Amino acid sequence: MKKLIALCLLIGFVSFSNAQQIRLVPTKLIKQLPNGWHKFVTNGVVFDVEISEGSLVKGNIKWLDNSTYSGSFANNVISGRGTYTWANGDKYEGSFKNNERHGKGSMYWKDGTKYSGKWKNNKKNGKGKMWEADGTLVVGLWEENKLIKSK
Repeated sequence: MKKLIALCLLIGFVSFSNAQQIRLVPTKLIKQLPNGWHKFVTNGVVFDVEISEGSLVKGNIKWLDNSTYSGSFANNVISGRGTYTWANGDKYEGSFKNNERHGKGSMYWKDGTKYSGKWKNNKKNGKGKMWEADGTLVVGLWEENKLIKSK
C-alpha cells in the first residue's frame, strides 16, 4: 500500500509540475566527483555532464517526464546557452539564467507557433517576432508575455 501511495504521489508530481522547475541537481554528489565528464542517474534523472571544481559546467540532463536540457550551467543551475525540450514536444533554444529563459532565444511550440526574440524571467520581454501556426507574422515589442506594440 505504501508503494502504491508513493507511486501515485510521484506520478502526480511529474504530471503537474513544469520539468524546468524541478531543478533536481544533486549538489552533494557533484561536489564529490572529480573534474571531467560523468554519466550517472540519481532520483530518476539521467546526467551526462562535465564537472569542474565541484560544479556542473555543461552537458545533458533527462528528467523523469522525458523533458531534456542540453547546454551550459552556472552554480549548478541552467544558465548560459542551451536547448530545453519539454515532454510535450515544445522546445526552447537560446539563453538561460537561473533555470529560466532569459536573453535572446527562440521558442517552438508543437502546434507550429514560433517566437524568436528577447526573454526576461521566463517571459517574452522586448523585441521579437511571433509566427502563428497559420503562418501569420507579428513583429513587435513584448512585456511580461504580452504584445504591447506591433509594427
